[in-house]
Amino acid sequence: MKKLFASACLLSACMFNIPSVTAQVSTLNGQSMNGSTGLYSIPSGHIGWENSGNFGLDLGYRAIINNNTGIAHVPAVTASLFKWVELSAIFDFQPAINNFAGEQKNDDLMFGIKFRLPTNTGNSGNPAIAVGGNVQLINITNDDEHDYNAYQPYLAITYTGAFFNMSAQTTIVFGKTFYTGRFKNNSDVDFGMGFDLILFPDVFGDAVHWIIDFANFSYSDNSWPNNLYHGTGPSWYRGILNTGFRIDLSTIPALSKIKFLIDLVFNDLFDAGGRSFTIGAVFGFSR
Repeated sequence: MKKLFASACLLSACMFNIPSVTAQVSTLNGQSMNGSTGLYSIPSGHIGWENSGNFGLDLGYRAIINNNTGIAHVPAVTASLFKWVELSAIFDFQPAINNFAGEQKNDDLMFGIKFRLPTNTGNSGNPAIAVGGNVQLINITNDDEHDYNAYQPYLAITYTGAFFNMSAQTTIVFGKTFYTGRFKNNSDVDFGMGFDLILFPDVFGDAVHWIIDFANFSYSDNSWPNNLYHGTGPSWYRGILNTGFRIDLSTIPALSKIKFLIDLVFNDLFDAGGRSFTIGAVFGFSR
């Protein structure tokens, strides 16, 4: 664990040394897999709609496909209010688990809130910073032997830069997960980092984003795939690395007034068993 934390700190230092750019960088503001605006596992310093209207709504759906254990279906909704507050929710319909007691339901419900701080409202070159948190009702449809609640406050920092002359955003997240009732709290610290890179803009414009993130937490405390029990999700042992493409169809002139995103993601890429593929879409609008 100490080696993991030291490596994360070293990579963070390298990422902070990426040259910043003063030009406007396309801010995609897509959904993370837990419903908050962000990358895949981690939230970002942005909210879903920051530059147009006082109300925005994003509706998303993702299918997490694991060849060994089945498919989880994750619908999500994210609301942006007054350009600085975000509310989100997901329902994680996971396949049932068979154990000694028979078939066990395995569904989760999560609510999130995020506040964007006024760090870059006057200068888009400044980092975007947000504080937020989520409430996770794990195995909500199960009996009292398997359900539990988790709570995760966090700080997310996102800043713009360039990587091989391609515009990029880097996100760093610090947080802590707490439990009530069934499980004891520990001294672990939540940490995540990731890139959102506009891929080959001379060819694709701003339409194709390569996203990669790494964290010692996943989109929920017991994300799919798992064995029902606490501590069996993919991020518990070595962390979780996700990478894939986010395609912004809003760059098509006819769709420019809405948000229409397609996600193609490899989840937990380095770990057998947890390795999965996610396909999803987000549709949004503001007023």
